[in-house]
Amino acid sequence: MKHRISYILLAMAMLFPMPAAAQKWFKRVRKAQVNILAYDAAGQLLHTTNGVFVDDRGTVLTDYASLRGAARAVAIDEGGHEMPVMSVVGASSLYDVVSLRVDARKPAALNVAPTIPSQGETVYIMPYLGNRSGVATETTVVEAKIFDELYAYITMPVTLPERSTSVPVLNAEGQLLGLLQLSAQKDKEQSFCLSAPYAMSLRATAISATNSDYRDIHIRKQLPDDASQAASFIYLIGTRDTTLYLDYAADFIRQFPTEPTGYVMRGEMLTECGRLDEAEQAWHDGLDAKAPADELLYSRARSVYARLQTHSEQPDFWTLGHALEDARAAYDARPLPVYTALQGHILYALQRYDEACEHFLSVTHTNLRSADYFLYAAQCQQMKADTIAALELQDSAVACFTKPYMAEAAPSLLVRAQTLLSLNRFREAVADLNEYEHLKLDAVNANFYYQRAQAELQCRMFQQALSDLERAARMSPDDPVLRAELAAVNFRLNQVDDAIVVAREAIRLDPEFGDAHRILGVCLRAKGQKADADAALQRAADLGDQMAKQLLQK
Repeated sequence: MKHRISYILLAMAMLFPMPAAAQKWFKRVRKAQVNILAYDAAGQLLHTTNGVFVDDRGTVLTDYASLRGAARAVAIDEGGHEMPVMSVVGASSLYDVVSLRVDARKPAALNVAPTIPSQGETVYIMPYLGNRSGVATETTVVEAKIFDELYAYITMPVTLPERSTSVPVLNAEGQLLGLLQLSAQKDKEQSFCLSAPYAMSLRATAISATNSDYRDIHIRKQLPDDASQAASFIYLIGTRDTTLYLDYAADFIRQFPTEPTGYVMRGEMLTECGRLDEAEQAWHDGLDAKAPADELLYSRARSVYARLQTHSEQPDFWTLGHALEDARAAYDARPLPVYTALQGHILYALQRYDEACEHFLSVTHTNLRSADYFLYAAQCQQMKADTIAALELQDSAVACFTKPYMAEAAPSLLVRAQTLLSLNRFREAVADLNEYEHLKLDAVNANFYYQRAQAELQCRMFQQALSDLERAARMSPDDPVLRAELAAVNFRLNQVDDAIVVAREAIRLDPEFGDAHRILGVCLRAKGQKADADAALQRAADLGDQMAKQLLQK
């Protein structure tokens, strides 16, 4: 009889929760629990779920599904204290878990269980906040699947309300095993628990910036622990939100106070926003923190120079002279060719063309050698009206490429063609323009074909000129000048009827265009239509065309 009573008591113990007195850790665990409220960008509540603190830095674990699409979230503890979620530390939609960094002072964090529970071991599931039950639900481990050799996915034979999603699952000592995950099969009496250490191991890397798990949560992300990874993450995330970008820069500075990147990001963004005093302070902060001075000085010099290209009036410090001082100081601290190049640009802006040219040519003797620096040097010679010296440097720019040319050669070819045109070296110019057209066919416009046609006319390449003018006219159908030029070339090729048609089109587009009337008059004379020709020439003369007046006198 006595044994029978013992069996009955044991069965009742399995059916009903353990008394609160036997769960001495219950109140301690309760203090670590929070509700997570997730909101969209418009401030509408998306989801309410559960979470738990797992360290003294304010890290909270919760389910991923409730945070998807959230732009803001808060954590609320048992006492009703609201704490903003500052960032997403790690996320996995596959395992439906996310770790968040919450702005909490001295959070009551749980200790994480050091071992994986074995099959048949008793575990406890806490009630959600708002459930006044003073005890945790007792159950057992049906299976603990090991993955990555360190973590487990636990199956338990219990079904709880949906509001219990992400409540803590604990061992007998009240140590955290993980968060409760409900079964998708409502008719099946089972629940799951993912190892808390796995959720805590999740960290953003640079490539996480392109990962949908991170991008689908619109809350700021915790930066990677490595400085280069963190910098790449900010670059790849590509935020256009100035406030968010500045927040990331501030995060970077807090994590890596002696790295220059955060101060550079902050200074350059504040400059773009016109907040120049704050930008100046950002670079000063970096120098005070003993971050590498050359990168900070270069950033400041480049920002001042760029700002002055579009804004002439700036504070006293924001001058080209100060920018040049910073660029030189950066070079003195570390002689990098990019610092030499910046000095060249600033000297050019100061109209100190000889010095600028020397700096650009100096860069061509480094690992940064490229056609661009030969072109910059050539521009300096152009500003001094030394066209021959400029052409020699443009030849060096083109020589940086080999035939068949790639698209990168196009700017050098076009610039050299312009110089050759100014020197009346038309055939060479046409050759460069032909190469340019081949490389940039989708980018050439009516002006390009008009310009090449003028060079071709000088070379007596009339058929090519006619073809280019026809292309230009098709690309710019409302331009009477192109029609007049096309009529003149048709006339020179003895295609008088075509010339008359095109000249009349030019007049239709602009009845006050004297050149078109004169060309029409010349064409009509060639056809023997003297009266109509004289009328057209007279109209041109009335519009001030001196050549038409001379033709009428003849």
